[in-house]
Parts: sequence; C-alpha cells; structure tokens
Amino acid sequence: MAATEQEIKQWYNERHIRTKEHSWRLPEAYSLILDYFKEFGIKPGQKILDIGYGSGYFLKAADEAGLDTYGIDISEEGMKIAQKSSPNSKLYVGKGEDLPFEDNFFDHVACIGVLEHFMDIEKGIKEMKRVIKPGGTLLILVPNINFIYWKFQKSKGTEQKDISEALMSLEQWRDKFIKEGLEVIKIDKDDWFSKEPIVFTPFSLPVLLRGIKRMIYKVIWVFVPLRYTYQFIYILKKN
Repeated sequence: MAATEQEIKQWYNERHIRTKEHSWRLPEAYSLILDYFKEFGIKPGQKILDIGYGSGYFLKAADEAGLDTYGIDISEEGMKIAQKSSPNSKLYVGKGEDLPFEDNFFDHVACIGVLEHFMDIEKGIKEMKRVIKPGGTLLILVPNINFIYWKFQKSKGTEQKDISEALMSLEQWRDKFIKEGLEVIKIDKDDWFSKEPIVFTPFSLPVLLRGIKRMIYKVIWVFVPLRYTYQFIYILKKN
C-alpha cells in the first residue's frame, strides 16, 4: 500500500530531526552539481529553483555563484536546517507536484534525488516544465533500477523505498521526460561517490576496513558503464 502524503512528510521530518544537516550528501557534492549548470550557462541574478532542497547545500552553492535562489521541500524540519545553510534563499514548504510559482518564472530548475519519491511523477515533471522559462536548463537526478550492485541484492532501492520510491532504467526515465516535451541534452552518471573523501580517523580496524572497501568501490566505479550506474543526471531543456 502506497504511503500517504502525511506519512511521507513525517518520514522526512523525523530524518531531519535525527541527522540534522548531515541528512544527505556532503556540501562539497553540490558544487559539482552546480558545475553542470555552469557548463550550460548560468548568469548572476538568474532565478534557480531547487525542488526538494533538503539541507539547503545546493542553494548555498547557487547563492554563492550569484544566483537568485528559491527552494521547496515537503519537510518543515528540513526548512529549518536549510534556512541556516542558505539564509539568502527564499524557501517554501510544499509538494513538487504543486509549485507555488508563476509560469515561466525560473531560468533553471534542479531536482536532485527527489523526483523518484513524488506521489505523482508525471505531474511533477509537468510542474517543472511549467515554471521554467523557454530555453531554461533543468537538472534531474534519479536512480537506476539496473544499478549493478542491486543486481546482487535481494531488494532494490534505498531506505526511502518503504515510503515512496520509483526505480526506472535509463530509457524509461528518458522517455518520461521526452513525453512531457523536454529535450534531453545530456545524460551523465552521478559520480560523487567516486569523489567523496575517505576518512580513516578515529583509527580502528572497522574504520580501516570500511575505508579500504570504499577505496575498492571507487576504483570499480570508474569502470561501471552508464547503463549500470547508481543514479543518472539528466540535463534537459524546455524549448
């Protein structure tokens, strides 16, 4: 049985209370994501929206690049953290399927590891397209059902699968975006895992073994084909 909106909100609120600013990836990871927007053209003063801003680190990176930053997230507790991380950003609590913004309002939109948790994915994509200007850049990061590691596991997905998580292949995600009238400019693999620093302190045998394991994974990760990577980064355009 699918989780209700209230159950999803409660799950994320509890996670933010428990893990605080460490709920998701490290702050350094978001500057790498911002680089994709730089590659396809961002200018100071342009408006950017982060859907599912979590701890607010992407908004902070975008704000430091001179962008006018907006964010929406389902979690009130997440908003409290993001307000501290990115105090200049205009933050909202709400669903990605019902964005409280005018048509053609944003120059850029980011949705980083969030779309797969929407209750209505198609409506969420339509809303992203509605609020972005023609020619605007969208970056959407989503998980791959064919992730090579999951092929050796009894179950697929993250800890969030119990509340709401859609897993699809490269082609299935691509076709969804195309169906909603978005142009696919680039598909890349999320390689933050291979760049995340390995910390061996405080020293102990379990920490050492985990570090060695991560180093092995990093080497393997370089050779994993796009089709079998963990998550895809789609760069899309609204024409």
